[in-house]
Order: sequence, then structure tokens, then C-alpha cells
Amino acid sequence: IKKEDITKFLKAMIDKQYSASTIRLSISVIRATFNYAIKEKNLLLYNPCIGAKLPKIDNARERYLSINEINLLKDTVKQTNDKNLYIFLELLLQTGARKYSILTLTKKDFNLEHKEVTIKNHKTNTTYKGFLQDDFIEPLREYLKEFSINENIFTFSDDMTYCKVAIKLLAILNKLFNVGLASNDRKNKVVIHSLRHSFASHLAINGVPIFTIQKLLNHSDITQTMRYAKLSPENGKNAIQGLYK
Repeated sequence: IKKEDITKFLKAMIDKQYSASTIRLSISVIRATFNYAIKEKNLLLYNPCIGAKLPKIDNARERYLSINEINLLKDTVKQTNDKNLYIFLELLLQTGARKYSILTLTKKDFNLEHKEVTIKNHKTNTTYKGFLQDDFIEPLREYLKEFSINENIFTFSDDMTYCKVAIKLLAILNKLFNVGLASNDRKNKVVIHSLRHSFASHLAINGVPIFTIQKLLNHSDITQTMRYAKLSPENGKNAIQGLYK
């Protein structure tokens, strides 16, 4: 296998319209295989993946749900009469936490008297506080009665590979918002992570300071949060009026 073969392989995947992430993953597997052979088997090989021009991944999701779309989503979930699904959606919308952070919550993570939930950021292995709306406390209290103190409030498959409630919500998102979109349209496709994006976007639209949004999202770097600053209604005009007075 030579560098020319890797180049042809790359071109073939691009021509077949594989996503950039799939292409990069495929090449990384080949690269790792050669590196293993060179290091562990003492083979005198040249890694043909060195210098391969990989497509860039554009992970920036532009899409967030409007208030009307959020209400439509809530109404659709309520019509299912699925209590798990309702609780899952509300926790996503009210905390802006990542999917897996919500799916791994246990009963002891909730402090309903203070309307708080302790959320684990699995990317950084840290915890932070999320806050819950007043009218959600009683439905949540009833839901939590079914669980013991250390029990996960959502159920995974036996091999921990998927959670049914997440699959149900994704199916609803696809039906409501993704009909007709290309499967690789990451900017406009609505997925569960889009609810985190919607949470942050509407905080910014409502004039919440960017540092508060950073805290609520548990971003370690403010530059991650600055993408939402453009949505803030404060353009500086009002601030100037009171300057030096």
C-alpha cells in the first residue's frame, strides 16, 4: 500500500459523498494499523497516510429551535403520554445539558427544594449545577418516586449501547424538522444536541450575559460560548446613553 493508494481511496470516498468524519475515521484506522506494525512488530515500513489531505469537518450547527418549534415539540411529546419522554425532553430544554449527561442522571442528583440538579460533564469529568423551572418540580417529584436513591432515572439496554427514550425523541425530531434534509446536512439537521444549542441561543436572545451562559453550559473556555454573543439584543447603543452621566 502506497501513498497513491491512500489518495485514490480518499477520492473514492469523497466521490461517494461519505461525510468528512467518516473519511477521517477510515484514514485514522489505516494510519494506526501501520503505526502499530512499525512500532510493535519492528517492520521497516513507511506509513502511506503521512501527508494525506483529509477533508475538514464543519461541526458548527447553525440550527436552533424557535419558540413556536419548541412548543410544537413539547405538544407532540405530550400527545405520546410517555412520561419518560416528557421528563427527558424537559430536562434537556431546561438545563441545556448534553444527551449523555441527562441519560446518566440518578435520583440523588436532584435537589427539588432548591430546584437544582447536579449534572456530570462526561467530556471533562466534572460536575456543575443545572436549574429547573417552577412548574416542572411537581411532575418531576412524582416521576422520581419510582426510583431508589442511587438508581438511574432512564433505562439503558442491557449492553449500555442505547437508551430507548433517546431513540424515541430523535424519531420525533426527524419527523417534525428533518423531512427533506440531506442526511449529511449537519448545519440544519435537528438532533438531540440541537436542544442544547437552542437553550444557549434563547438565553442570548433574552439578554443573559455571556459569562452566565458559559456557566450554565459548563464551557471551560469562553470562546466556546462566544458563538452565541451575536444573538444578544444588546448592541451597545443603550450602554452608551448612560456613559459618563
